[in-house]
Amino acid sequence: MLAIVPVKSLNGAKTRLVPILSPDERAELVRGMLASVLTACAESESVMSTLVVTPEPELAPVGIEVLLDSGDGHAAAVASALADRRAANGALVVMADCPLATGGSLDCLARAAAPVALVPALDGGLNALALSSPSLFEPVFGVPDAALRTVERARLAGIEPAVVDEPLLAFDVDRPSDLKRLHRGILSRAGACA
Repeated sequence: MLAIVPVKSLNGAKTRLVPILSPDERAELVRGMLASVLTACAESESVMSTLVVTPEPELAPVGIEVLLDSGDGHAAAVASALADRRAANGALVVMADCPLATGGSLDCLARAAAPVALVPALDGGLNALALSSPSLFEPVFGVPDAALRTVERARLAGIEPAVVDEPLLAFDVDRPSDLKRLHRGILSRAGACA
C-alpha cells in the first residue's frame, strides 16, 4: 500500500495550540509528530512507499516523496493523493498529527481493509483510513464528523467499512489537553491490535 501523510504548512498548523505554544514550538511539534508517523510507515509491513502531501515540501525528510498540496484544504490534498497512480493498488491515509502511530497499528488497519477500514479520531474526525482501491468512493477529511460521513459515503457505495478501535491511531494532538495527555504519558502505546 501507499501511505499518504497529509501535513499542513507550519504557518497554519496547530492554531488551537497558540495559547500555550510559540510559533517555533508549534513548528517543532509538527516536525516531531510527522517524524513519528513517517517512522511508523517505515516500520509497517503493509506500507510499500510513503507520500507526504504538504504545501511545504521541505517538511519531508530526504528520500520521502512529496506531493504538493494546492492549498485547497485537507480533503482536496488527500483526494489528490488518492488519485495518484501510486495509490492504485491500495492506500493508507494517516494524519501527520498522530504521534502514537506504530508500524503495527498501521498494519492492523491495513489488514482490516476488506475493502475499507478507518479509525475515527477521538473527536469524531478521521485520523486514518485504508482502502484496497482508492476508486471505491470519496472519503471525507477535515471536518469534525468526518468519520461518520465517510462511513455513510461508503455505505452509499455499497461498502460496509470496518471501523477499527485502535487507540494509537485515534489519538491526535489538536488541543492543549491533547498535548498535556501526550506529555504526561497518560496514553498507553498498547493498541487494540497489539
